[in-house]
Amino acid sequence: MKVVGLFSGAGGLELGFKQQGFNICYALDYMPEACETNRKNLGNHIVCKDIRDVRHTEIPGGGGYIYLIGASCRGLSKANRQTSILENPDNQLTYEWVNILKQNKPDIFVSENVPDILEKFDGALAKEIINQLSDLYEIEIKVLNASDYGVPQLRKRCIMIGSRVGVIRHPKGNPDFKKTVGEALSNLSDDLPNQKDIRRSSLQTISRFKEVPQGGNWRNIKEFEGKSKHSIVYRRLALNEVAPTFPHAAKNLVQHPTEDRILSVRECARIMSFPDDFIFYGGLTAKYQQVANAVPPLMSEAIARQVKSHLIKNNIWDKNRVNMTQNYKNDIIA
Repeated sequence: MKVVGLFSGAGGLELGFKQQGFNICYALDYMPEACETNRKNLGNHIVCKDIRDVRHTEIPGGGGYIYLIGASCRGLSKANRQTSILENPDNQLTYEWVNILKQNKPDIFVSENVPDILEKFDGALAKEIINQLSDLYEIEIKVLNASDYGVPQLRKRCIMIGSRVGVIRHPKGNPDFKKTVGEALSNLSDDLPNQKDIRRSSLQTISRFKEVPQGGNWRNIKEFEGKSKHSIVYRRLALNEVAPTFPHAAKNLVQHPTEDRILSVRECARIMSFPDDFIFYGGLTAKYQQVANAVPPLMSEAIARQVKSHLIKNNIWDKNRVNMTQNYKNDIIA
């Protein structure tokens, strides 16, 4: 089954599908460093361009294709509330991938985004996406927590699964089983790729680190009494807990549980469930950003396993079949 990735980044979403036997044949992203990482880990199929500069005819699609969409959700501010949410210039990227789906008509799409897409403006953006695509797809939407799928991070994401080959439900997770930070960071060594990629801190910052206990943050630092910061700033992870969601670890000074330093790129990657042989490329800031932007591969693999199970159940998992949609209809008629 052929997979196309849009807004692919480093390739976390694609990696989960590759691990379930899907064929990644095309990917698209605008960040050069992420494209290098994607290419060197997943294959030479990524195009490094802004999606707005790519014609839909340049992207393979139609029967037999699955699209994976990891677009960031822009334009959810309260400005321009009288404007159609997809017509808002800030949401042009959303319009681009929706328009590509409408023209290329892949059989299945999986879209990942922040849960805010269901909440801001009473979910107007999500509703409009559904309105644009409901004639083509049966769409299931659910917020999944990556920690329910073996990822050692409490990372919630809104997952849309659209299908032209029958309804595909979301994978069931196990909320009773959580992998901890301690388990994720065990057996690390400097020989592992990206483990030596660490943002060094000033002596003043290190002295602040020393004031923060496991599970604590900037509020434990006397210097910041009476001030206001995001809860993730100066956060020291706790060995026996699941990590909270955190963005760029270096910019937010996210700390190692027992050492007075920022997490390494490899430690961030482990907390996102990337395997150790998946190497991040580019400058140090770009490496941290690629991990922060990624979809946890273990959560992606759970989704891929669910899609694959549906295809097998409906006799569609057959490499000799080209048009999944038509074959699905034939199977139903038969």
